[in-house]
Amino acid sequence: MPTMLSACIVLYHCGDEVIQALRCIQNADIAVTVYLSDNSPGDMTADRLRWMFPGVKVLPQEKNIGFGRANNAVLPFLDSKYHLMLNPDVAFDPGLLSRMIAYMEEHPAIAILTPRVLNEDGSEQFLPKKRIAVHYLLSGLFESAGGIFRRWRQEFTMADTQVNHPVPVEFATGCFLLIRTEIFRQLQGFDPRFFLYQEDSDLSRRVLERKLGSIVYHPDMCITHRWARENTRTFRGRMRQIRSVCKYFLKWGITW
Repeated sequence: MPTMLSACIVLYHCGDEVIQALRCIQNADIAVTVYLSDNSPGDMTADRLRWMFPGVKVLPQEKNIGFGRANNAVLPFLDSKYHLMLNPDVAFDPGLLSRMIAYMEEHPAIAILTPRVLNEDGSEQFLPKKRIAVHYLLSGLFESAGGIFRRWRQEFTMADTQVNHPVPVEFATGCFLLIRTEIFRQLQGFDPRFFLYQEDSDLSRRVLERKLGSIVYHPDMCITHRWARENTRTFRGRMRQIRSVCKYFLKWGITW
């Protein structure tokens, strides 16, 4: 029988941090078919998780093939109506998934539903909600300088707007993304050219450009995200981010 909801978590030397996310899925008030796409061959984490959470389906990769391609590995197996992609470092309450699906059932024009993302202390992680552009990227680099950079960042993340009801947005974060499975299949998943970073920006844009439905941010649907922010803390992460941004602009054109 087709399932209502499937989910995929990409593993890459994540250790025990994924256990909380899997427990949240296990405790959810809706059945979920769970896939673990394992980008860390030789790491025993997936074997432990298979024992701890019977029923999870492990898809081992021969090497680290990147976030987008690892998520795409589930496409041949999906028979669900909705598909959730989530990071191993997220947590949420048991009723969240059923509430998100109920909302999408009530609003068939929605292609992707994206939640409010909180830090562990309860403060909000103001993530992008608009299409990326050069000045928005600069705002992320120089936000601490204040002035126009801070204003641009607030505009990019809608931190300058009191959002207390669901609104259409142009970006859905890949850390927790609920999409209609048929649309994910139509798009053939993430663009595999993006190894890490901006694959969610590209997926969001393809949904809107092809008029497959709207992307809706729902502030009453909340998750907690630990968010390591490798792209701002390490040289390697920053270079990966830059390469992905360049690929995005080469594909879609540069927008100031």
